[in-house]
Amino acid sequence: MSTGVPAQVMAQSDADAADIARQVESLSAEGAQSFRAGDYEKAIEFFEQAYALDPVPNLLYNIGRCYEQMEQWDEAIAQYERFMVAPDVESEARSHAMERVQSLREIQAMQAREDGSDGDGVQDEGADDVIATPQPAPPNRTPGIITTAGGVALIGGGVVMGLMASGNAESITDTQLSYDDRLAARDSARTQALVADVFYVSGAAVTALGIYLIVSADSVEDNPQASRSMLTPWVGKGSAGVGLTLGF
Repeated sequence: MSTGVPAQVMAQSDADAADIARQVESLSAEGAQSFRAGDYEKAIEFFEQAYALDPVPNLLYNIGRCYEQMEQWDEAIAQYERFMVAPDVESEARSHAMERVQSLREIQAMQAREDGSDGDGVQDEGADDVIATPQPAPPNRTPGIITTAGGVALIGGGVVMGLMASGNAESITDTQLSYDDRLAARDSARTQALVADVFYVSGAAVTALGIYLIVSADSVEDNPQASRSMLTPWVGKGSAGVGLTLGF
C-alpha cells in the first residue's frame, strides 16, 4: 500500500500557491502604480490585500513609504518597525528602514518645536511669563548731597569757632582785664582755634567725599561692590584731620 500524498492533491496545492502568487504580484503592481500616481491611500489598500494573502516583508516597507508620503509619521514608523523585525529581511534593507525611522523621529521632534512657537520663533504658550529686561535704576545721589551738606556745615562751624578765637585773641591785649582773665582768654583762643582747624579740615574732607559720591553715583549704581568709603576724623597734639579710606 502506498502512503504518499496523492498526485491530485499535490497538484491542487501547487495550483493554489501559484494563484496566490499571481494575485500578490497583481496587487503589488497595482499598489506601485497607485503610489506613482500619488494615490497613497489606494496604494496602501492594494499592499495590505497582498500582505494578507502572503506576508512578504517588502510589502510592509511599501506601506511605510505610503504613510511617509502622506506625512503620517507614526503610521510610517510603525510599518518600518514591523518590517525590521520580520524574518528573512536582508541586513542592508533593515539598516535602511532604521535610517528612515530615525529621520522621521527627527522630523516629529522638529515639528513639535515649531508647533510651540509662532512665525517669529516666539513661544506662544507662557508668553505672560516672559521676563522683561529691568530698566536700570536712576543714580542715587542723595548720600553724596547729604555728605556735601555736612561738609559745608563743618566748614561753617570752623568759621564760627575761628571768629570766637579771634575775639578771645583780642581780649589778650586788653589792659583793662586782669592777668587771670587775659590768661583764660588766651587758653580759650587756642582751644577755639584748634577746634576751628578740626572743623575746617573735616569740612573740607567731608565736602570732597560728598562731591566724589555725587560724581561716582552712576558707576556705583551699576556695580554696588565697586566702591566702599570710610571717613575717620582724628585729632592729635597741635593738629587735626580726617582719614578717608576708599575700597575698590
